[in-house]
Amino acid sequence: MITAFCPAHITCFFQPADGIDVLSKGSRGVGMRLDRGASVSVSENRSGHTDVTMDGRPSDAPITRKVIETALPGRGFDVTVINDLPTGQGFGMSAAGAIAVALCLTELSDISVTRAYELAHAAEVLLGGGLGDVSAIMANVSQPVRIKAGLPPRGEVIGTDADLGRLSVAVLGPKVSTSNVLGDPDRNRMIREAGGRAVDDYLKGPTKERLYSISNSFSSETGLEGPDMEKAIGLLRENGIMSGMCMLGNSIFADCSADRLSDMLALSASDVIPSDRPARITQKA
Repeated sequence: MITAFCPAHITCFFQPADGIDVLSKGSRGVGMRLDRGASVSVSENRSGHTDVTMDGRPSDAPITRKVIETALPGRGFDVTVINDLPTGQGFGMSAAGAIAVALCLTELSDISVTRAYELAHAAEVLLGGGLGDVSAIMANVSQPVRIKAGLPPRGEVIGTDADLGRLSVAVLGPKVSTSNVLGDPDRNRMIREAGGRAVDDYLKGPTKERLYSISNSFSSETGLEGPDMEKAIGLLRENGIMSGMCMLGNSIFADCSADRLSDMLALSASDVIPSDRPARITQKA
């Protein structure tokens, strides 16, 4: 059995971008990598069929399966995924799981680490997961800025000196489908225009305060924040707490402890820390 861990990633604002191929497609954007993430174990079986258990339950896990079927067609695996944060809520958990699985496959075949990231990015893009999470996670910086869309070296990701400190996250509502949001031509165009301005503006002076301010402007201008999100951000602002919407999810990140966020919003919250630690193999059996 091989096990791996991959950090989660929050996107604060972004600009979708097409490309000449799947590795060139993605998004420009600004976000943060977290100390929380996905832990995956992989064992090969003789059935030729892959079974995935996610957070204690059997799962279709289409993005994870896509990685395996593309990398090693005809081979079967037993896969267990444990997520530290909820899926479908803008925490980059599908990307984290895909990367961790792909890294496990490097120990079970002649697949390179570079190829592992390519497989994860392609599965995310083709199946409607995040457009830029794999690129951001691959960069191994706590605050990745995707200045050119696509998986490096087609894309480009840089780090900043912004000190984001500790923060907390909470889920406000049901999951959001990235593909449904970006599949709307008018909404997609609006996000591209607003996201391009947001990334360019942030690069003029990356700071924690500007990260939250630009995030708020982006989510409001694009209409991505619903009434509950708008209310939560406003309530926290009134109490001196900066916060923003995780892209794309009904979830919020805030510049305060989980206890305070939970008290303010009457919701369960989690403490997280921006981290530059890489995705990595954690056990080889």
